[in-house]
Amino acid sequence: MAQSLTKTAHIDSTPQQIRDWLNDWDHIRAWMGPTLVSIEILSGEPDGTPIQQGMRFRETQKMGKMTAKAVIDVERHEIDPQGVFHHVAVFDDGCNRMVSEYQYEPDGTGTRATWTMRNAPGKWWTKLLAPIFGPMMIKMCQKHEGDHLDRLKALIETPE
Repeated sequence: MAQSLTKTAHIDSTPQQIRDWLNDWDHIRAWMGPTLVSIEILSGEPDGTPIQQGMRFRETQKMGKMTAKAVIDVERHEIDPQGVFHHVAVFDDGCNRMVSEYQYEPDGTGTRATWTMRNAPGKWWTKLLAPIFGPMMIKMCQKHEGDHLDRLKALIETPE
């Protein structure tokens, strides 16, 4: 059973332009769409501080009839020497732990964006239940977030 999900998209911008666009929380909120209820910074940075490695925040999303909260730890947010923008964040809702990895790689006419979401249980009992809950979480991510690279592409490529 699937324990990960990978999506790709081509975006007509450079990795640096994508990173710059994602430095604006209003852009991030637009990207998350109408299911986003709130984002609360937990790591002490002032409001408006761009996402950065080491940042921690709580995201609340409306998922169907329920509201889901997860604490997000940003493990990586940088452009490497080859010009590839990497963003890695760990989502933990207290029961499930998911790792979301983005890679924005120069691709001649723009950027090849790759997103991988994988189940990464962190507690003994979640590791034990991973064969059941991992595929369920991947299906939920597919349903609620499966098109989010396409949404990012549309937002970045459409002038404000």
